[in-house]
Amino acid sequence: MTSKSKTQKPITVIVSVFNRLDYLRKALLSIQAQSVLPAEVVVTDDGSSEPVVDFLRELAPRFDFKLKLALQQDLGFRVARCKNNGVRIAQNEFLIFWDQDVVGARDYIKTYWDFRKQRHFLVSYPVRLDEQQTNYLTEEDIQACRFDHLLRPEQMAKIKKQYRKDRFYYFLRKFILKNDTRPKLRGGFFSVCKTDLIRVNGFDENYQGWGNEDDDLGRRLYASGVVGLNPFYDQFPIHLYHPPHHQNGERVNQQYYLQRQREIKEGKFKAEYGLDHTLGDDPVQIMEF
Repeated sequence: MTSKSKTQKPITVIVSVFNRLDYLRKALLSIQAQSVLPAEVVVTDDGSSEPVVDFLRELAPRFDFKLKLALQQDLGFRVARCKNNGVRIAQNEFLIFWDQDVVGARDYIKTYWDFRKQRHFLVSYPVRLDEQQTNYLTEEDIQACRFDHLLRPEQMAKIKKQYRKDRFYYFLRKFILKNDTRPKLRGGFFSVCKTDLIRVNGFDENYQGWGNEDDDLGRRLYASGVVGLNPFYDQFPIHLYHPPHHQNGERVNQQYYLQRQREIKEGKFKAEYGLDHTLGDDPVQIMEF
């Protein structure tokens, strides 16, 4: 049963995963610690070799939300398809995307819910922990939403600076630069209405390998009339340290991304391979715990 001090809302949180189940555990515990709980969490897995099914089955009784799993084969880095798998089985209109290496302040989900609006995506900016800070963060800290002792003043200042910049971009676009695409969509820290995501056919599954799939989605949402807003001044996500997924910032999808930028400007904002036409014929296993 949900704690009397919390409320539950018709929200689906989509958590994309590849191995590092220790991080996934922290993410799920953080969701459970929120002041507003989602009705369901969909863990969508990109072919982990670690035992994600057994892990979720053991952990599920601790949560006050429905827990689902979408599991695809490991055929390389396919996070766009992975996230679309989660969207397809989401039962709620309001979706929050939450990467497995993220924990949140107590009212992080509540802020998404309070500012939800059709034709808007909401985006936050994370505090990025270094390796030492991540090692010092305990499960007790996460469950108590207790982070102040870890964070440095310059990290908090960066959050507030980005908030002000994103608000400036929002009003700049609204009144002056109609074709601007800021604030940008950050793939592990945003929410959107499912109907708005369906309009652009979700993530573009032609993006395989690290990089650009979230920038592309943001541009397509803007082109379709969905605009970004950052309402997160003091309720923020925290990104746990891990080695980068890329080498020297190289993005294998850069040429395709540049091609799509030109096409999106011409009004082609719907992905060819997305929610209604997946790329790849390998099966997706769906489980509920």
